[in-house]
Amino acid sequence: MTRTAESARTVVHLLPAKAAALTGSAEVLRALPRREQRRVGSFVFFDHFGPTSAEHGAMDVPPHPHVGLQTVTYLFSGAIEHRDSLGSVQVISPGDVNWMTAGRAITHAETVVPGSGTLHGIQTWVGLPRERRKMAPSFEHFSAAVLPRVEFPGASAVVIAGALGEHRSPVPSFLPLTYLDLSLQLGAELALPVQPDHELALYVAVGEVTLDGTAVPSGVLATLGAGNTLHLGSKQAARALLFGGVPLPEPTAIWWNFIVDTVEEGRACEADWKAGKFPRVPGFE
Repeated sequence: MTRTAESARTVVHLLPAKAAALTGSAEVLRALPRREQRRVGSFVFFDHFGPTSAEHGAMDVPPHPHVGLQTVTYLFSGAIEHRDSLGSVQVISPGDVNWMTAGRAITHAETVVPGSGTLHGIQTWVGLPRERRKMAPSFEHFSAAVLPRVEFPGASAVVIAGALGEHRSPVPSFLPLTYLDLSLQLGAELALPVQPDHELALYVAVGEVTLDGTAVPSGVLATLGAGNTLHLGSKQAARALLFGGVPLPEPTAIWWNFIVDTVEEGRACEADWKAGKFPRVPGFE
């Protein structure tokens, strides 16, 4: 049996996330999508919110529709209540994963749980492959306790989705994913094995990390080249998300809150929402 030679991933582009209005006075840092990088693997959307006080208005998002994608909410701190048109009601706490599959149509809303501390987290969208875009919608919640946590000297990795070596997340996906929450202490250095066929990017949420010697500060998305190993270091405490996977097959178009085959289909979905044809979220009528 031959051993695969190590090939280190390097930084291709450093792309600062851009401030984007969410709802009311709330703003987020949006790393995806953008002109320079439409998606990474099947991740088509990446928002970083907070840290901010957990109070009404911090990130209260009224009912809105989705088609053809999965929404993933992951918190560092604070709490958010999720409600959707399936009747799901779920509070998400730090380290939990809310994994909602829109399929052919779903509506959901998110509200901050007041008094839950500082609100800080990430929301991503994972595009569904074409043959899954019309599937029945569903919602799943995974507590922090069921996600694998891998310890390294001065660092740790939580496997949100996909796998890290032999450690695999219970979160299901329709395309192979990588999604890791990485925490590094001052002076930490680690080498992570990664899937060589996955498109990958690293987003730094707290502090600053070095990736194969290149500094990646907070609020910056680093797109990565090919390889099967990731070399990370930190000169200060840091928190970063490594994400990506196999490329999302074409045809794929992003139109507003929808992943569809064509822009025309996206416009039709938007027209259906405006005409009141999407299911409603109980309690928001």
